Amino acid sequence: MLHPSNPTAILQDPPELLEALRQLRLIGSSFNHLGELHHKEGPRFRDLVLFKREVASPPAANDAGLHVALSETTSEPNFLGGTNALAPSCPGCQNRFVEWRQKLQQWQAAQGEPWACARCGRRRRAHELDWSRRGGFARYALDIWNIREDEAEPSAELLELLRVITYEDWTHFYYRL
Repeated sequence: MLHPSNPTAILQDPPELLEALRQLRLIGSSFNHLGELHHKEGPRFRDLVLFKREVASPPAANDAGLHVALSETTSEPNFLGGTNALAPSCPGCQNRFVEWRQKLQQWQAAQGEPWACARCGRRRRAHELDWSRRGGFARYALDIWNIREDEAEPSAELLELLRVITYEDWTHFYYRL
C-alpha cells in the first residue's frame, strides 16, 4: 500500500492522479472488485513496481491478479494496517509498544495525543513510530493488491510521479487482509 508520508495530506483531484497513473501505464482498464473501482495492471506495472524475484504467470480466470485501487479520502487520518501489523517501536530507543492495539484505539478517539515510550520517555505521534513497513497513517492511499510482504516495492520513478502530482512525499508498507 502506498500513501503520502504526511498523514493529513488531502488528495485534491483523484481523477487527475488516476489519469497520471494511466499515462505512466501503471494502471490499465478499470473493473469492479468487491463493489469498488479497481484498475488492472498496465503495461509498465512491473517497471514501476519492482519485484525482488520472478512473479508467477498470469492469474487464473477467477483471480483478479495484480491490480490497483485508490481509496476514498477520509476526513481524518486513519491507521492503515492489516493482520500483519506489528507492534511499533520508538525510533529513538527501538523499544516496542507492546500494548499498541489499545493505544491505537485511544489514538483514534483523540488523534493529537502523542504516545510516550516506556523506556526513554520520548513522546511521539503515532505516525512517527517505526511500524516496520507493516502499517501507516493517511487520509487516502493507493492500494496495490496481491503482492506478498516484501515481494516488491515502488520504483523511484513511481514515487516521484506521486510526489509531483500530489505535492507530497510518499512511502509504502505491506498490508495483509
